[in-house]
Amino acid sequence: MFSGIRFSLALGAVLAAFGAGSPAPAKAFGVDVCYNSPTSGEAPIRNCIGVEEICRTSNLQGKQPVTCRIAATADSLSGLSGGNAIIGGRSLVHSDSTYLMAQLLGFTPWQAYQVMIYDEATDQSDYFPFDQNGAQMMSDTEIADCRANWGATMPRRCLVITPVMNGLYKFNDAAGGMLLHLHARYSTNGAPPPAIGYPANYLMGPNAAFEPLLNNLQDWVFEQRPDACVAGMVLPARGNSGNRNRFVACEEAGRVLDSPASFFAAGVSRLQIPFQSNLGQLVVNETETSTVVAEDQAFSAYIYPHDTRFAKPGIFFHSLADRYSHHLCTDVSYFFRLNSGNYDSNYAQVPCAQGSHFLWHAWEQGTAQDTHNLAPQYQTMRPALEAVYDQLVAYGRLRGIAPRPAVNKQQVLTDLVNVLEIYDPKMRLDAMVALTERYQALPLPGHGSSALSIESWLVQARVPVFQPRRPR
Repeated sequence: MFSGIRFSLALGAVLAAFGAGSPAPAKAFGVDVCYNSPTSGEAPIRNCIGVEEICRTSNLQGKQPVTCRIAATADSLSGLSGGNAIIGGRSLVHSDSTYLMAQLLGFTPWQAYQVMIYDEATDQSDYFPFDQNGAQMMSDTEIADCRANWGATMPRRCLVITPVMNGLYKFNDAAGGMLLHLHARYSTNGAPPPAIGYPANYLMGPNAAFEPLLNNLQDWVFEQRPDACVAGMVLPARGNSGNRNRFVACEEAGRVLDSPASFFAAGVSRLQIPFQSNLGQLVVNETETSTVVAEDQAFSAYIYPHDTRFAKPGIFFHSLADRYSHHLCTDVSYFFRLNSGNYDSNYAQVPCAQGSHFLWHAWEQGTAQDTHNLAPQYQTMRPALEAVYDQLVAYGRLRGIAPRPAVNKQQVLTDLVNVLEIYDPKMRLDAMVALTERYQALPLPGHGSSALSIESWLVQARVPVFQPRRPR
């Protein structure tokens, strides 16, 4: 049985309290451009959290804070329960913005695309493409056939999707995937870590000592260690002391990390979600018969002919961006080691409540990012994009990739934010594609003035011919 099923049961109980049924894949820094079923009779493209513009500000008055939280929660739960027409979606932060920045920083379109699809798959456990009009570019049957024959007899067009990576999925707590998206700071003594300002550089200076997950992922990506660990936890005899321990093995697989989180700020105990992650190496994918972990050789074999050198950064960039997206919760939450050898967490009840969480996601893409509309602590997109940009530069340097000579970091970030804050999802997507073409980067398959087919895009993106391996 898949390790994420325990959370599904816990969340199912929460949804049942609302009469919502059992959960399906969620739409959350969120996933912002969602696609409706072509048979639904609804517009092909919608905002994933469909709250109106009146709620997309922190300047809420009277009953508005409550009504807007209810609206954001209700619409998000309709996605969790399969109660709407959404059949897919993506985040223009995790996907399109990262894809464009990578190309501007010298990555080839194919390298940038691999970074992007593994960034996006970290949220939803897989990736497959939709075109600019919201149409799925491969049928469900084609996608299933690609995955059944991955790396072996699959057609070349399969390269535009990913294999399934259910261990990284945001609702898989048991395998550690949930912690990639909502990771608290680490306390060496069980006391709250020092207060932190915002926006913060979580990877530098004194802040880094409290961010073992980001440290661990960064070291894995930058070839300082061969694997990634759940929560970034390594063996405590030599690690987890607040210092970087690049060569220490992951924590024992028998250890667990409890991360209980309240669904409501009021803290209704029966609606508390009992997250519990098994420590050890991070699980990439798990079936009833096999487990793939985030270790270079195992991960490379699983995703071949995709290149782990560009897939691993996608996972890291996603977790780094989510650190900013969820900072109001995770800046004031922490976890610590118990005398038993297991770990426990203290997630701040009010800022980690799901009503606020859903509304704060609606204050990202589709919301004006200025101090007239949002207080500074709610403006998460530009700090996240800047952090990813800087890591792309550093990773390009490791790979001998040089940015385009004329690229201007602050202008690129401003242009991206100006696009991302557009409320209408179709207009936002179209503006992102127009920006990609203005910068003379290659748009995604089915996007842009040429709207290339998958086969034509693979040629334009300079995707090499791969040698099939033996069928699994």
